[in-house]
Amino acid sequence: MDAAQAISLVAEWIRSRGLDYPTEGLAADRFEAGWSVYAPVDVDETDPMAFLDMPVGRSVFLVGDSGRIEEVSSSIPPQQAEERFTARERAARSSDGGMRIVGPMPHDPLAGDDIDVVAAEASMLIEPIVQQLALLGPPEWEWLWAEFAFTVSAEIAHLRFSSYHRSVVVPVPESVAALVREQRGIVAMMPAGPWWRLLLTVTNRGETTANYDYGDGPFPYDRLLAPEHYRNDLEAYPRPSVPAWLARYIDRPGL
Repeated sequence: MDAAQAISLVAEWIRSRGLDYPTEGLAADRFEAGWSVYAPVDVDETDPMAFLDMPVGRSVFLVGDSGRIEEVSSSIPPQQAEERFTARERAARSSDGGMRIVGPMPHDPLAGDDIDVVAAEASMLIEPIVQQLALLGPPEWEWLWAEFAFTVSAEIAHLRFSSYHRSVVVPVPESVAALVREQRGIVAMMPAGPWWRLLLTVTNRGETTANYDYGDGPFPYDRLLAPEHYRNDLEAYPRPSVPAWLARYIDRPGL
């Protein structure tokens, strides 16, 4: 695959998902397993303060020679993101006999040590999410609560900051959503599969509590996606079992 093909694949991927990301003027840099495709940012190198105008956490798209695409955040060090992507490409080639893979990798059982490594990586990816969320808060916020209800085809994100005097809801930008998608993709390699909801509670001292919701109880009505989105997610990430209430909802919406 050459740079032009990688850029074309990413542009189509962006359009098909309706992402708020440019599809013209994209650039591609080669790394071991494929291409890193991104929208360049023009910075006046003669202005020492120009870096303040650079977007933080903007998406970068990693395109494997297999055709698989992953969206990652530029808040993740490029070498780290590319090394993880390369490892997944190698695993995919060894497990599928060289077949072309597009989209999420299939979920394979992990050994005990591997589970610990994946769990640690998933936990580590919470930190950049929290850092980016904290920057969105009003002055003198005391606590933030963030909830993410994600599947492969639809997402709900809710962010609220509180202090002793007031509470305010703040929109979650695409740069943060991209980090959450990446974190969920890592969790998907765990035996339980990807979470249905990620719940974060953070204090202004940096104390963070993160909880994965696997649907042990019904989701709040305003955090519940349409049934087809859960079906799509189960096709991408098959699970050994689905909570009874969610199975009924998928089969018979409204129950």
